[in-house]
Amino acid sequence: MAITRHIFRAALNWALPERCPCCGTITPAGGPFCADCWQQLQFLAPPWCHGCAMPFEYDRGAQSYCAACLAKPPKHDGIRAAVKYDDLSAKVALRLKYSGKIGLARVIAQQLVRHLPEQRDNIIITPVPLHWTRMWSRSFNQSALIGRALSAQSGIAFVPDILVRHKRTPSMRGLNAKGRRKAVGQAFSVHPKWQSRLKGSHIILIDDVLTTGATSDGCISVLKRSGASWIQLFCWARALRGESAGQN
Repeated sequence: MAITRHIFRAALNWALPERCPCCGTITPAGGPFCADCWQQLQFLAPPWCHGCAMPFEYDRGAQSYCAACLAKPPKHDGIRAAVKYDDLSAKVALRLKYSGKIGLARVIAQQLVRHLPEQRDNIIITPVPLHWTRMWSRSFNQSALIGRALSAQSGIAFVPDILVRHKRTPSMRGLNAKGRRKAVGQAFSVHPKWQSRLKGSHIILIDDVLTTGATSDGCISVLKRSGASWIQLFCWARALRGESAGQN
């Protein structure tokens, strides 16, 4: 039933005029966003922290770190988000995740390509996984759709099954950072067929949005324990420090 619904929604999306994912306005050919929403989206770019890519107000020089990363170095090797997480960018993520607007995965990937490293040898792309019950009800993993689209646009290998989510976590709306970390504790593992193949690997981990980082930290921890030497997190939108919201 879920797969049939997914196919129907995809056909309907193809047949109807393209609409802005933020406001629903019919958009002119050549762009997924209307001009007003495009101008309101807050795209992220340097200067930023070398550790977590939190934007700086001014250029502090190459490989400068924010106070938070100096105090507690992150588990990852960088975060790359297309835009700031706010009400507008959240609409895009929600319409991909819950309204079946799967074409938005390609749109998001187009905004992430510019953040890819110049040296792409031996990099693999993998998504934050869904629990099988959510996959069954939704029929797709939005992070996997983004990852597959980014792979198609960049030529970087996409491997969808490195991580397994074997614990269905509750909705994390309203939970603070500590509550979210507890909710995702022991939720992820590396698939047995990959456990001996990740030593020294370089991984781009894909998620739709980043808020507290509890979900991505859980994934990164198990990847590092399995031998991955370099992991960057790529996402559509991220909450800036002091502005956490949403579910991840």
